[in-house]
Amino acid sequence: MSSAQEALPTSPYFTLECLADGVYAAIIAPGMGAWGNAGILNLGDATLVFDTFLTPGAARDLRRVAEQVTGQPVRYVVNSHYHMDHIHGNQVFENAVILATERTRELLADRGAELIAQVKAHPEYPDSFDELIQQAPDEARRRDLVDTQREYRALNDDRGELTLRLPDITFEQSLTLHGSQRTAQLLCYGGGHTPSDAFLYLPAERIAFLGDLVSVQTHPSFYGDADAWMGILDRLAQLDIQRLVPGHGAVGTPANIRAVRQYIADLAALTAADIAGAIDIPAAYADWAAPTTFDDNIGYFRQRQQVQQVQQETVNQPS
Repeated sequence: MSSAQEALPTSPYFTLECLADGVYAAIIAPGMGAWGNAGILNLGDATLVFDTFLTPGAARDLRRVAEQVTGQPVRYVVNSHYHMDHIHGNQVFENAVILATERTRELLADRGAELIAQVKAHPEYPDSFDELIQQAPDEARRRDLVDTQREYRALNDDRGELTLRLPDITFEQSLTLHGSQRTAQLLCYGGGHTPSDAFLYLPAERIAFLGDLVSVQTHPSFYGDADAWMGILDRLAQLDIQRLVPGHGAVGTPANIRAVRQYIADLAALTAADIAGAIDIPAAYADWAAPTTFDDNIGYFRQRQQVQQVQQETVNQPS
């Protein structure tokens, strides 16, 4: 570890990594209540935070560290998409302007309050993982479930202060922030992981904060459209990116864009017979984190095939 890295602020929720002068990745510590990676950007005359973690407690530490390394309050917050591990810390940034796509705001407005109500109404939910942990078929899945249970316990601990903070400013495809030190581009190529996925691109530094569009050595999860997601990844691969911050996993490179694209293509190519029953994780992804997500992904593609079959039968019906 370099002396510069050693001098950075520390947190129990994440490890801060300096990617360029004024550009930082907050890579989560598993099971502590952050869950999804975040970023800190010094625009020169303003500080921006990209995604805000799962819990207000983790978000407060993110804000503390952001203001410490930039020397100024956080003025902008970006929500890459609507999932709770990227937005529940919004409320901690009271004086910041929150930016997101219009569709992400709609999804948060539609589902966010209900989800918070469920968290508050069911403090026993983390206990439901006990049986799953005991029945885990291997050690990797057991550890994954333990970490997930710990994330939900952390969320449960903070449930009393959870409130929904919606984005203030929305955009469709792009929004550029011009700071005195650098320019940052907010871009959205549509929906893949979710119905709308935004990312932050720094063209001069060749760095991108990609949210859950890309994970590094971690199984991605499907809440959107697999085909559209592959198209988005093809477009991302055309950008001049040298380093990237994923939603989950360590800081990566364009090779990780290609790896996630291949992962989706491999699962999409599975036949109905392949996924009729239990299926082992392919060797290429056997050491990826979050292996229980693979099991959920097979369910996604099984349902996808069923829908496609019904559509094809409808087309083939005589008129």
